[in-house]
Amino acid sequence: MSDEGTIDPRGAGTAAVEGGVLPARWVEAARGIDLDVAELVLAFEVLRWVPPAEQTEGLAALVAALRLAQARGSTRLPLSGPPLAAHLAELGVPEARALARRLAGEPDTFAPLSGPAGRHRPLVVQGGYLYSQRLYALEQRVASAVRARLSVRDDAAAARRQALAEVQAAQPWSGRRPLVLSDEQLTAVEEACRGHLTLISGEPGTGKTSIVVSVLRVLARLGVPLGRIALTAPTGKAADRMRRSVEGTLGSLRSPGLSDRALLQDGPRSQTLHRLLGFSPSAGRYRHHEANPLAEDVVIVDESSMIDVAMVDRLLRALRPEARLVLLGDAEQLPSVDAGAVFRDLCEALDGTGRVVRLTRSYRMDPKDPAGRHVLLTARQVQAGDPAPLFRPRGLRPRDRVEALELEGVEHWTGELDALLDHWESRFKPPPSAVGRTWSVDEDGAFEADSIAGLDALFANAERARILCLTRARGTGVHAINERFHRRRSEARGLPASVRWTVGEPVLVMRNDYERGLFNGDQGLVLWVEGVRSGRRPCAVFRRTGGFVAFPVETVAPILELAHAVTVHKAQGSEHEVVAVVLPAEPIPLLTREMLYTAITRARRGVVLAGSRAMIEAGVRRRVERSSGLSEFVRGGL
Repeated sequence: MSDEGTIDPRGAGTAAVEGGVLPARWVEAARGIDLDVAELVLAFEVLRWVPPAEQTEGLAALVAALRLAQARGSTRLPLSGPPLAAHLAELGVPEARALARRLAGEPDTFAPLSGPAGRHRPLVVQGGYLYSQRLYALEQRVASAVRARLSVRDDAAAARRQALAEVQAAQPWSGRRPLVLSDEQLTAVEEACRGHLTLISGEPGTGKTSIVVSVLRVLARLGVPLGRIALTAPTGKAADRMRRSVEGTLGSLRSPGLSDRALLQDGPRSQTLHRLLGFSPSAGRYRHHEANPLAEDVVIVDESSMIDVAMVDRLLRALRPEARLVLLGDAEQLPSVDAGAVFRDLCEALDGTGRVVRLTRSYRMDPKDPAGRHVLLTARQVQAGDPAPLFRPRGLRPRDRVEALELEGVEHWTGELDALLDHWESRFKPPPSAVGRTWSVDEDGAFEADSIAGLDALFANAERARILCLTRARGTGVHAINERFHRRRSEARGLPASVRWTVGEPVLVMRNDYERGLFNGDQGLVLWVEGVRSGRRPCAVFRRTGGFVAFPVETVAPILELAHAVTVHKAQGSEHEVVAVVLPAEPIPLLTREMLYTAITRARRGVVLAGSRAMIEAGVRRRVERSSGLSEFVRGGL
């Protein structure tokens, strides 16, 4: 490596002069696999830790491979086998495999940088894997906290059965029929109200909201103070959807009891995990932890598959030992963006312990709704990993003309992407009357009462459909598609291309703004708003509990992005009537079974898969490969 050019990752290309610079081919490799070059800086910094030796740069290559694995969601790097070979090949350093084998057998080879578990060294070698000390410690701590929770049970069985019987006697309604709990839902409610750790996994449509509402109603009847129950989710969008679902289900009760009326009036309102744990952006710390635990007796977390190992660790450390924790999610969905696949790993590790309830009955698989049934049947076929059934007569419905699109069930678009996008824009653009309207707010910034219904309808229309992409970059990514929609709308209004937003466009919050109460994943619309003390101007409008809130676009522009199209990761926690999934033109690591399953299950009734048959087949056959020690650590201590 010493005879090739180098690039300083902190600036422009330079000649190698000191440690802290990277071989040029590493930089080029990182760019080719969508890896931030900064992820590799640690790899070359290790050269300062150990005396110069023949194999020092080989160790730097292994650390670079570890950083690549972590950037893709793993918490460790196997020191042998195909995954190691693939990571090293991508970085252009296949020769480091021999050193990996040596390090697996001799963890102290590069002491004091590396060593076996228990030595508190930056690199931990354990069981044939290379970990960073931080992620190894996090997984060990989570595993220990999980095991401790398994041994605690509530023995108030008689009171719990009585409360559950009362809840079953007065069920919520959906349309003209009551929402009667199935046997597996009853099991989930009982376990959630009994144990101190319960995991409930099920695909969309398996009634997780009914379970949450029933748990709340049982706890209220058992005398748990409503102020000591927390509903939470990893993103603002998921928390808002949870709130609306719970409130809607509670509101459908025809004969609410005293406890139910208390829940409707003073029940817990869902919030993000960051808010629950009291994150301070200015201090960069969380208010709640083991030395200052949460007061809540019960914490119910939705969309748990989205939570990474670091956040799960923070949550477990902030809970009192006697508090109950209920994690709901879908173990088949995409795991978290950051390292770990905690919900999936825990479901696997705790199978057979009574702590995991898997929901298998779908309430969307209704013969009276063939579109919704086709969506979930397709999702299950993707999940099974065999693409052949998708291309049989009852599988994907091929379409190459927009006139043939029904936007019901699952359709395979094989025509030009531009034609599909034109059709989509025409079909789902907001009503001109609503976009051109000026919405008024009072002197406190609150929308006037007669505006709420109109905004509800406008947001409902905007949330009906969404375009989903696998990547942000590339011609099939969100940047290119959002720019296309934006350019068309700007041209139609006679505006220059330099205008960043046009009224009526959807926007997405990309990072938390605690001062304004905006959170990563929140979706809004740019609308004309006029205040008592300000003139008419474009504002970003977002849903809030019981109403809406508006901010002048220039004040929130740094945290906003257009959202005609969003990534599948950003769409987690959302649900739409219909989605279009734009696949890449060539296989990429993100094209996996879990990605396709998650994208398809964002839709209630219609999916358009836009891409070649080869890309669909490649995605169905490939699984997310994340290496994690959490499941082993949990099982090892049981």
